[in-house]
Amino acid sequence: MSYTDAITAAAHSIADWDVPHELLPLTLTNEAARLVHLESDRMGCAGGE
Repeated sequence: MSYTDAITAAAHSIADWDVPHELLPLTLTNEAARLVHLESDRMGCAGGE
């Protein structure tokens, strides 16, 4: 699954979640990173530290 596919899948899955509007971009990114197993994005550190 590519990251673009994961963004689409994440958008569909979080549509039913009770997430504040302000947190939707962060939640979407986190869920997409989880789907493609990107640890640095999921943990919030691009440098891997």
